[in-house]
Amino acid sequence: MAVVIRLNIRGRKHLAFHKIIVADSRAPRDGRHIEILGHYDPLAKPPVPSVVIDKERAAYWLSQGAQPSVQVASLLKQAGVSRPMKQSQPKKKKELTAEQKKARHAANARRATARKGAVAAAAQKKAAAPKKKPAAKKAAKK
Repeated sequence: MAVVIRLNIRGRKHLAFHKIIVADSRAPRDGRHIEILGHYDPLAKPPVPSVVIDKERAAYWLSQGAQPSVQVASLLKQAGVSRPMKQSQPKKKKELTAEQKKARHAANARRATARKGAVAAAAQKKAAAPKKKPAAKKAAKK
């Protein structure tokens, strides 16, 4: 089951507000949800916070692999909830020996000449193809 964190639209026309929910990705936008994390009111005036999020629960769901939508990711960042990052080891570059470098260079040169030959063959084929004559117009009906 893929879990997503997304917005659920509430309110009425031109006065909408949103709930920030955790839901199964297959559930409809305003349908069944697992948990409500907070709300977002885009029309809120400055003294009232426009975004209210339970940061602990949001961090929990993110650690469990829930994927936030683009808008929710922006709201989480605004609220100060950081996404857990996997501690990956940086890949070390392999040092090639002189023989391997020569072999790679030769292979690249072969590919380049083959590509040039294919382009030239296509150009010759196009030049040798007979040109189509425009279709004759049908006689006008009386």
